[in-house]
Amino acid sequence: MDDDVFSTVVLEKLPLAESVWRLLHYTMDEAWLVDLWDRNRGRCYERELKFSTLAHLVSDALLQHDGSGRKSFERAQEERILNVSIPSPYAKLATLPVALSEAFLEGGSRRMQAVLPEDLAVDPLPPCLEGYDVFGADGKAVKHVKRLLKSLRNLQAGILGARASVGLNLRTGLVVGMVGHLDGEAGEAALTEDLLPRLATAAARSGKPWVAVLDRLYCNLSFPRRVLDAGGHFLIRYCSNTTFVPDAKRPARAGRDSRGRRIVQEWGWLGKVEKGSRVYVRRITLDLGGGKSIGVVTDLLDEEEFPAEALLATYHGRWGIEEAFHQITEVFSLKRLIGTGPKAVLYQMSFCLLLYNALQVVRLHLASHQACAAEKISNEKLFDDVQRQMISVDELIEADVLLGMLGAVPSADELRSRLQERLGGVWSKRWWKAPSSGGGGHKKEKKRVLGNHTSTYRVLQQARE
Repeated sequence: MDDDVFSTVVLEKLPLAESVWRLLHYTMDEAWLVDLWDRNRGRCYERELKFSTLAHLVSDALLQHDGSGRKSFERAQEERILNVSIPSPYAKLATLPVALSEAFLEGGSRRMQAVLPEDLAVDPLPPCLEGYDVFGADGKAVKHVKRLLKSLRNLQAGILGARASVGLNLRTGLVVGMVGHLDGEAGEAALTEDLLPRLATAAARSGKPWVAVLDRLYCNLSFPRRVLDAGGHFLIRYCSNTTFVPDAKRPARAGRDSRGRRIVQEWGWLGKVEKGSRVYVRRITLDLGGGKSIGVVTDLLDEEEFPAEALLATYHGRWGIEEAFHQITEVFSLKRLIGTGPKAVLYQMSFCLLLYNALQVVRLHLASHQACAAEKISNEKLFDDVQRQMISVDELIEADVLLGMLGAVPSADELRSRLQERLGGVWSKRWWKAPSSGGGGHKKEKKRVLGNHTSTYRVLQQARE
């Protein structure tokens, strides 16, 4: 069989791999990577090893070699893609500027946003927020740093590689940007404050107002004002460390949600009377039973336009960013760091987030064909098949032949149509997410066992009795 015909047949039988290759070919095209380097390189420079080459080597390490940089570099040397020594990529990773990592993620995510399905099959947000961009934001410290550097070898302590505050679009599930810091113990709130203008810029591209959904760390007198000054609205979990002063002119209102649980709405101020910077908010408190409750505060004051239950559901969706952090750690091998230095760690984090976005794009196209919510499809199960297919393509098709088959970099509309067509007949029941075991939610009390150990047999016997 002719080599070109064989390669065409291989790619035709591996639609997930083809879709991801085309998506990365579009997102990380050579001209864009060169321009990105020129604008953000600072005092760094290139000689034999180009930044664009390094980016593709890191991509291969994360997608095909379970995060092993050495395997990717050695294979690239064998194929004459890498023409320098093995230590050279590690040295280059250790010097990449923070601004380059931030711009790499933000620019790449913007390009992926353009190829999403035109309509979501199921909008995960309530109808009252249809005209808004809704962003979750949180901090992430990178752990699992190996003690390869001489200064780290004799330390008996957990080592943090770097820290970043990350913004996630809760409607699409795509990460929109991050603000990084080389110090893994840097203050999270300050990084998220620097992230707010980037969220505002992302919303400005769509021409929509925006809402920041934040955890209780940000329930204080200053951060809600920062969000308002950036042009956004806020939905923040209430923290009792910040005083709430009810408005005596506007009485509280009580009601029930769809599950019969009690909801109380109050209007008032965050901060005491003498505080000039206090903010007028609506506080919504949901009674969870057993003496437990959860509350949120927001500047979306109109209870008719923004129902209390809808805002509570939106806050619950903030958990999507925690799931993204879990995914990049477990699925995209962030727990196996290619470089040890903080700059290398931060760049790998930005790359993992970009690959997470690529998987989200594929998942959203599949969900569009299945007319279901994207969250019903398992990222882990889908990535397993993506990885297997990409390894197959890499083994069976030469790199230069694959690039020739992908052709010129398409426009966003062309790639969207291609993905929609290519993924239309692709589906496996294995990709459905397993039903919840019901173990989530608040932590349950555990029963103490005499002697602090027992056997499965004895526990089962006691349960039968």
